[in-house]
Amino acid sequence: MSKTIKILGINRHRLKTDGKGVTTLVALPGCPLRCEYCINKEFLQQTERLQEVTIEKLIEKLSDDHCYFVYTGGGVTFGGGEPLLQMESIVSFLNACPEEWNLTIETSLNVPYVHESLLQSERVSFIIDIKSMNKDIYERYTGKSQEQTLCNLKQIAKQVAGGRYYVRLPRIPGYTTEVHIDESVEALCALGINKNNIQIFDYVVE
Repeated sequence: MSKTIKILGINRHRLKTDGKGVTTLVALPGCPLRCEYCINKEFLQQTERLQEVTIEKLIEKLSDDHCYFVYTGGGVTFGGGEPLLQMESIVSFLNACPEEWNLTIETSLNVPYVHESLLQSERVSFIIDIKSMNKDIYERYTGKSQEQTLCNLKQIAKQVAGGRYYVRLPRIPGYTTEVHIDESVEALCALGINKNNIQIFDYVVE
């Protein structure tokens, strides 16, 4: 029986916004976190947009952009929500899609584990939204423990080459100060993450 994957939408022809070259974003539903400033709250519930397709069908849909992926070094970005909630389906996609396609996974890493094949494949990159390395701030903002996030982050720091991931560290209004940001950067570096792999940015709250 073919492996399936649940998706909420496909956004084509994205340039250097969530991966190298031209990418196609595949938005997946579900998230373990309940962040106060979540911009994708629709991903937390079942909606009429939700589709369940086979991996083969998804690859067929995305193949329209094969030439863009090959010529620009781009590929497919899985975002959400938390795409690693459907990790086995992403692994199946990696194994079945053309070898020229690169994969990027946008994740909070707040999942039980990360599949070894994703850690080891040179075709897979990670964009990690870490929220904060401060335990109390993280739990107040997300409503969840950061234990699993830190465990997975340590694995990535040990096993994944620096060019295959970066960590996004947001300034969160009402939660983090510049002192907190500096402390988070220091904590990330202590895990073996190079400062060049840390991206500090501002949350825009409407």
